[in-house]
Amino acid sequence: MDKNGKIKGKVSIVDIAVILLVIVVILGIAARYGNKITNAVKTDKQFEYVLKVENVRQYTVDALKRMGNVTDKKSEKNLGEIIDVTVENATQQSTTASGEVTMTELPERYTCYVTIRAVGKESSDNYILDDSTELSVGRNIDLYSKYVKTSGDISSVKVVE
Repeated sequence: MDKNGKIKGKVSIVDIAVILLVIVVILGIAARYGNKITNAVKTDKQFEYVLKVENVRQYTVDALKRMGNVTDKKSEKNLGEIIDVTVENATQQSTTASGEVTMTELPERYTCYVTIRAVGKESSDNYILDDSTELSVGRNIDLYSKYVKTSGDISSVKVVE
């Protein structure tokens, strides 16, 4: 080391310290996030998820029954294809004058169970569509198709073999 702090006149101790610091930071990032990145997404899968759309009019029921592809308005990416629609009369919880809780049928209102088939990824703890939409029971999804714009809650998700 010479009087200017350089080793053999070319590299200083500060240069070596900076290089070592950069290497340590890179190794730290790789150790912290490297495992999650490689294990997060395991495989491509085909899913069927059921969306419960409540309290809709006959017009919406008819539009859903026309099937077709559905998208998310925000991303405008494909969320799958409607393959089945089951309809039942909509009900609402109400209380009678005596305090009894009953389920009352709503006139001209329906609850639809829309089965959608989509392709996505299966990770260690959830299912993810190609546009990064997570499929989990209870999650609300906006549903847009050529014929209808509505939203509903996911009531079930299953992998189709």
